[in-house]
Amino acid sequence: MIKAITFDLWNTLFKNISYTDRRKGLIKNFLEKNGFEISNAHLNQVFKSNFNFLNPQFKTMQFKHIYTQSRINNMFDELKIELKIEDGKEINNTFEALMLTNPPALKKGVFNTLSTLNVDYSIGMISDTGITPGRIIREVLKDYNILDFFDVTVFSDETGFYKPHPIAFQTALNLLNCPPRNAIHVGDLLDTDIKGAIDYQMQAVWIRDPQTQNPGSITPDYEISEIPEILEIIN
Repeated sequence: MIKAITFDLWNTLFKNISYTDRRKGLIKNFLEKNGFEISNAHLNQVFKSNFNFLNPQFKTMQFKHIYTQSRINNMFDELKIELKIEDGKEINNTFEALMLTNPPALKKGVFNTLSTLNVDYSIGMISDTGITPGRIIREVLKDYNILDFFDVTVFSDETGFYKPHPIAFQTALNLLNCPPRNAIHVGDLLDTDIKGAIDYQMQAVWIRDPQTQNPGSITPDYEISEIPEILEIIN
């Protein structure tokens, strides 16, 4: 019997949105202001090597969360430019807060689905964070009037690990006081959301674009294309 439902965030509840160009622009402006010239090609290269969320190095680091400040420091080390501590903190804070100036839109049916499920089930969020931390995401959730639907929100910058590491799912279910067999996770990424949930003995719902095909190595319990379909599964 399902007692708790956990959700991924990006491309599950939120539509994906990129702040990469704005962040690269901030770095370029900072460098030029301080007398350093950099080509767009070079900036793209060093930014990608330090901020690409799907960088293969994550798999070699056992899914440990890489914090924004570390990414910034590593980028300036790669550029061979000394970064003052106060400047690094200012860049970090600006990077992390960009979502507040242009928040991502909710996907279709999210509000009504969460408000319906919240009546009878415990609801959790299990989300990896790239640059935007959980504290900022909670502000956006509050602005959309959906934060209170969640009994718990778990973010990788707070647990220290990305999905599919079991601590992400363990933390949420411990706080919800729910055993894995009575929980179901909804997410869009097979190798993080679905694999992580299944490995932790939860049921898993893969939300996918209708044009996306499962390569077959990871098999979810259910597949949906829009969030409201989870109501049919739960019922």
